[in-house]
Amino acid sequence: MKGLFILGFSLITLAVNQLSALAQTRQPTNAELRRLRQELQQLINSTKKNRAIHIQDGRNQAEKQARESFVHAWSKVEPGLAPFFGWWWGYEDTRYIYPSNTKGHVCVISSSEGYGSFATGILSNGVIQTSRGEVLLKEGAYLGSALLDKGRFVRNNDIPFNSPRPLEPLTKLEISDSQQKNTISQQFNAAGCTNLKPVKR
Repeated sequence: MKGLFILGFSLITLAVNQLSALAQTRQPTNAELRRLRQELQQLINSTKKNRAIHIQDGRNQAEKQARESFVHAWSKVEPGLAPFFGWWWGYEDTRYIYPSNTKGHVCVISSSEGYGSFATGILSNGVIQTSRGEVLLKEGAYLGSALLDKGRFVRNNDIPFNSPRPLEPLTKLEISDSQQKNTISQQFNAAGCTNLKPVKR
């Protein structure tokens, strides 16, 4: 019983720390967001022209429909965040953006070459700002990433994330380190996130 209490307290502390990190993270200004959106649009156009193979839509019809159905269901609860939900592909890099039972919040899991990391995020000025200092912005069917570097937000990906697939249970994430996967699972549960459609009330 004592062990369960300690585990529960630890998870609550973890969630509070994530939210505290979010509160302390500098948010991009309107001018910075305009620049980041312009850079993302340029990146999309450049990729379509020179590296189109990296953004080809490899989803089947069932995956597209499942993801669209999930976004549609959540749009009634989180209209601003729902379009971000999904399993986004980049070049050797992915972002899983899950809804949370806490209004206005998401869980963002980054995965690359078998390794992963967890962050919480909030919707701010039309973009997702994460507890790890990442900004995720959506432009049509594409997702861009930026990080704060020496006081300036800079682009964080060479290929825009694209072709979002339906979200899967955490057990299916492409993270090979079992301890890391377990930690991410604990953080995910503590933040009240889910890969399920919202419960109808």
